[in-house]
Amino acid sequence: MVNSILNAAGEIARMDLRPLLKGVAHLSLNQIIGIGTALILALAYAHILPKEVYGTYKYILALFGMLTVFSLPGMDSAAQKWIATGKEGVFWPTFRKRVEWSGVSVLAGLGIGLYYLVNGNEVLAYSFLIAAPLLLVLEPFSHFSALLIGRQQYQRYSYYSAALQLATASVILVTIFLTQNVVIIIASYFLSFVLARGIVLWLVVLRNPPIGEHEDEVIRYGTHFSIINILGVGSGQLDAILLFHYLGPIALAVYSFGQAASDQARKIFKIVTSVMAFPKFSALDTERLKRELPHKILIAHLVTVPLALALIAIIPVFYHLLFPAYVESIPYAQVMAGLLAFSPVRMISTAINAKGSIKDIYAINLTASLMQIVLLIFLVPLYGIWGAVFASPIQTFLSNIFFIRVFRRM
Repeated sequence: MVNSILNAAGEIARMDLRPLLKGVAHLSLNQIIGIGTALILALAYAHILPKEVYGTYKYILALFGMLTVFSLPGMDSAAQKWIATGKEGVFWPTFRKRVEWSGVSVLAGLGIGLYYLVNGNEVLAYSFLIAAPLLLVLEPFSHFSALLIGRQQYQRYSYYSAALQLATASVILVTIFLTQNVVIIIASYFLSFVLARGIVLWLVVLRNPPIGEHEDEVIRYGTHFSIINILGVGSGQLDAILLFHYLGPIALAVYSFGQAASDQARKIFKIVTSVMAFPKFSALDTERLKRELPHKILIAHLVTVPLALALIAIIPVFYHLLFPAYVESIPYAQVMAGLLAFSPVRMISTAINAKGSIKDIYAINLTASLMQIVLLIFLVPLYGIWGAVFASPIQTFLSNIFFIRVFRRM
């Protein structure tokens, strides 16, 4: 009976759903734990931390998020692509390259800390001076994901990711209960992530060491991917930085809680498209992918549209019940939740990243990031939080027009 249903559904979706559903089942455990830990932390942030403290905390994380671009995050995608073809020898060279370049992140973080120290802001200064040295290994230690995803070992990836989330969230939660000191909270955040990721990396490579061919091209490809990500990482953090600069930490706290609901739902779809679709798209013939992808996107909308409508309806009740201090975030949260209806279009950029030329990959990523940066720079000073909220849908609409053209001529 189940097989018959899967066969029928597979014919409609034009794909074998069994491997996908198996992978989704394993990833769902990770997502359930992720949503659970995020909810518990959000409750702690909302009920324990003053808005000013939480907004400052989010600003520091946004600046550190920008600094991680120097750690060559594109090496993960590059290694994943080659490992998916059996060339596991690319793992260690890409890992070492990430560590080498993370030194730039450390120096930049220390520089920011010294800047704030000279200008008399001790909270920001000590936060950066203490946490910056940890950037040397913070992102490289997450490189285990490239190995597991490239091997399509979704179950192990899910279990390790779930354990990581539980461990780090527990440390942060205990810290918040003990103190409202931003410097201590930041230190516990980065220490917990470094230790947890380091342990998982050690377990992954110890149990099943990466053995296989090495491909010199992977470094060049990963470097290109990382350069592409520079603007992407910047645009992803710029909203928080601009809001903190123009409106202060309280406005940033309100905006961050407005993002909370849609962010968790968005992560689920991102996992399915980026983590599961990328290696599968890499293995498909380009012409077949071009034929089948539009239908897959259409089918995916049957899930995301009802999900978005349900979120819009439930958000007011959810916020009044759990986050009464942030009811002013409700309209922002509803608009951002509504945008989830169109998230399947993301698969177009995933397909281009998997099968497109370096030129195509540069084009789509740089275009989207530049649009987002320009929109935020103009809209946030003029419209505040609403400017940050509407920058994303405007950018998404405009960039997807361009993505479709690139996809068709691949």
